[in-house]
Amino acid sequence: MLVTIALFLYLLLFLKYLKVVYDQIEQYLIEKNLLFQFQSGFRRGFSTESCLIHLSDFIRFKMDKGHMVGMVLLDLQKAFDTVNHDILLMKLQSIGLNTDIGNWFQSYLSGRLQNINIPGASSTPREITCGVPLGSILGPLLFLIYVNDMSAVVKNKLLLYADDSAILVSG
Repeated sequence: MLVTIALFLYLLLFLKYLKVVYDQIEQYLIEKNLLFQFQSGFRRGFSTESCLIHLSDFIRFKMDKGHMVGMVLLDLQKAFDTVNHDILLMKLQSIGLNTDIGNWFQSYLSGRLQNINIPGASSTPREITCGVPLGSILGPLLFLIYVNDMSAVVKNKLLLYADDSAILVSG
């Protein structure tokens, strides 16, 4: 019983610590204006409504000029599972987070194992090299950082909402 209480208290303390990390990283991204301006998912003050307003304003503006508008919609399935740890760590460094923070995130992401169990058999545990921890407060923020530079390679109008993307072309 005492061990259970101690583990529960440790978990509560760890979750509070993750919230502090989240708040500090989010504040850094906001102060340095590092998040893509048209990313409306997982951000305070942004929503599906803000994304739809950007979309409808763009379409209306282009149509008022007599242009046609085409749109390609992209949806990453199991998006949080696609985050490559090595690439994410490079992106954390590229946005200016210091080495100590990078090392902390490397420790946070590494050493996680998974295996498959079916009745009568079990696979050998393997280290997970992709994906952010599901259910973690840091998962959505790390995913935003991971996809944040998408606008650098997409030369058309790009709107992002979490793991959904809209590429707009007009002419």
